[in-house]
Amino acid sequence: MKEGVTRVKRRLRISILTSSYPRYSGDAAGAFIEDLAVSLTRKKMIVQVVCPHDQKYKFKECRNGIQIRRFPYFFPTRLQKLCYGAGILSALKKEVSARSQLPFFLVAQVFFSFVLTKRFKADLVHAHWSLPQGMVGVICKKILKIPCIISLHGSDVFGVPPWIKRLNRMIVNSCDACTANSRMTAEKALVGDVKDIQVVPMSVKTLFLKHPASIPEIRKNQSKNILFVGRLIDWKGVKYLIKALPRVLEKHPGAILTIVGDGPEKSKLNNLTRKIGVASSVSFIGEINQLDLPGVYLSSDVFVLPSVVNEKGNTEGLGVVLLEAMACGLPAVGSNVGGIPDVIKDGANGFLVEPANVPMIAEKINILLQDDHLRKEMGRAGRRFVEKNFSWEMTSRKLIDLYGRVLASKSHNGRQAGDCRF
Repeated sequence: MKEGVTRVKRRLRISILTSSYPRYSGDAAGAFIEDLAVSLTRKKMIVQVVCPHDQKYKFKECRNGIQIRRFPYFFPTRLQKLCYGAGILSALKKEVSARSQLPFFLVAQVFFSFVLTKRFKADLVHAHWSLPQGMVGVICKKILKIPCIISLHGSDVFGVPPWIKRLNRMIVNSCDACTANSRMTAEKALVGDVKDIQVVPMSVKTLFLKHPASIPEIRKNQSKNILFVGRLIDWKGVKYLIKALPRVLEKHPGAILTIVGDGPEKSKLNNLTRKIGVASSVSFIGEINQLDLPGVYLSSDVFVLPSVVNEKGNTEGLGVVLLEAMACGLPAVGSNVGGIPDVIKDGANGFLVEPANVPMIAEKINILLQDDHLRKEMGRAGRRFVEKNFSWEMTSRKLIDLYGRVLASKSHNGRQAGDCRF
């Protein structure tokens, strides 16, 4: 036997911190975080997810090879109002009880993230969104002496007040590496003396990239079908899509607009359809299980994401729904804001339009509805683009390379980075 000690490589252990994570199969809440976690486990990482608890769901669960730990932040737990549904920001705006729970949530996330990450013996913390998870990740880094990577997703960067921008800058400069989901998110976060931010977009579920013949299609009628998927909030710009519909109906009288999703703007949008006389051509079907979404995309002809920048500066960080639609072969019409130009290449896989420009939205929809050949060519181009640039295989590999670089530059708890397998 050779003298000395042979160093045995072991699997890297990642603790993911998030404020949203699917509670059941097909849940839309934080679905891309689950996609990332699954992709990392397939690369032989050991993954723990620390996320808020929601009533009726287990505090501790193992699903798809991922250790899920849900922390309570208010008792009795049936009164927890802050997370899930329309999200934390929406809950804070709508419910006084949710606002009163925020201090408890912050304390609970710090405590449980620290305890669970330590118990898990994590090599690295990956926090999603700068606040509060990024801040919590930095705290774990300081106390546990392990590196912290933060991923920005847009809502933590766009439309935030100056004091949040300053806090973001401190948090990003305190972590070991930072990623953003689009070029625009990265540019918006690069204020002052912030360190470099690497663009690593979230990707599209493998489910949407399956061959169309393998997905049950919700068969459409002979009418042309226009589709929107997303939360019904002001900066999604759905009202401009509805206002464009009369111009579309002039050329395509039987066209149907299907709106998938829910949110605080739903009643206003419903009222708008009646006010301008298009209610019979608009179908609000609410939230649906993620597993059913591919069939909805396949039953449509054109996907539209008419996002705008609202008065507070909020806008689209990337537009994962665009990736889903394109993966299913749909050409897209989207506003030239936020991260949307990272996905839509104007004239190639869809059309970019000026935000809130109703005539332009209608014009591009009409072009696609009346030209079957163009629509199919753009749909095929979109699918190729997504397969090449937005697969979880590619995203997870970029992140694992980043993990390796961060660990290689440090020695943690007496272990060299070489002790871990990448």
